Amino acid sequence: MSAVRPNGLKLLFGYILICVIWGTTWLAIKFSIFTLPPFFSAGLRFLLATLIIMGVLKFRGFRYKFDLNETIFLLLVGLGSFSVPYGLVYWAEGRITSGLTAVTFAVMPFFAAILSKIFLKTDELRFWKVAGILLGFAGLIVIFGDDLNLGSTTASLGILAVVASAFLNAAVAVGVKKYGQHIDPVFINLIPMALGAVTLLATSFFIEDWHSLAFNLSNVIAIVYLAVFGSVIAFVIYFYLLKHISVVLLSMTSFITPLLAIGSGALVLGERFPSGTLIGSAMILGGVLLMNLYGERGSSGSLLTSKEEVLEK
Repeated sequence: MSAVRPNGLKLLFGYILICVIWGTTWLAIKFSIFTLPPFFSAGLRFLLATLIIMGVLKFRGFRYKFDLNETIFLLLVGLGSFSVPYGLVYWAEGRITSGLTAVTFAVMPFFAAILSKIFLKTDELRFWKVAGILLGFAGLIVIFGDDLNLGSTTASLGILAVVASAFLNAAVAVGVKKYGQHIDPVFINLIPMALGAVTLLATSFFIEDWHSLAFNLSNVIAIVYLAVFGSVIAFVIYFYLLKHISVVLLSMTSFITPLLAIGSGALVLGERFPSGTLIGSAMILGGVLLMNLYGERGSSGSLLTSKEEVLEK
């Protein structure tokens, strides 16, 4: 963990950057699975990301000293952040709408708040923190309200899969915050992403038809984008931010990314904006701002922690 906390503007830029990247990965995923099976596409994404991270670490001259406990911890991070959650979400996407997926996954900040309260003694469950989460979640419901029909038992199972994915992501974030502060933010991705690549490709091999694989320029560009930006750059920034801001505030990116997914889909694919987009967006941004300014007041978990930093903003 860094002895000196980075400037608030640097953290804010990183926060905005991962929101922008992950907000556009939904569009890239659509392009990647037009002619490729979903598990194969996800596994290939993480395989390429793993190779890139290995190259970056070698270029930096990073030396790893094997530690059994740390390796087990990183394998658990891989299972909880890449292997199981991505498998669950990809499986659920075939059973529920993307809007319902976005709203359901947005329960992550609630899990993050509860788990942080239990396992991170420095994180208090304050009124304004809860109010910010509720306001942001309500904003998503306003936007995707027309998409919230279950319809069948299969859809219910899809929702449960996304909830499980959100819980695992929150649990891993809290675990890394508590036990992984000393691990390099680039290296912490290597073993987890490699595990994600192996498990997703293995799953694809057994349940998907590899004889029908069809590569083209659009899905190749999409997979490269997902690997370089959506995986390597975004997750390095994510784990770096996790060292310096609260788990709950970082988890609230799950409220913002659907907004950017809507915008990118409208610009590139001509998709229509849901009727409540403007009002819902204002509620979401208000919730994030409320939690940052008041929910984390006096805590190193906020993006901007001092009057001087607020004035610089």
